[in-house]
Amino acid sequence: MSKPRKRFIAGASCPACKASDTLQLTIRGVDEQVVCVACGHHFEGRDGKPTEATATAPASDSIIGIFKP
Repeated sequence: MSKPRKRFIAGASCPACKASDTLQLTIRGVDEQVVCVACGHHFEGRDGKPTEATATAPASDSIIGIFKP
């Protein structure tokens, strides 16, 4: 399993305590979690909504290649 990536969200304000520049984003694979380091408020996904896969996979005969940076 890969190591989770942690980053701060510049200019963002916590929806609970309204402190700015205190939100830390943790990415594990496709899962995202945001935690306020000032008050401990946390939520998953973007905008407090759970992340959902919206794209459907194309048929395997139409795939030319898969880019993985």
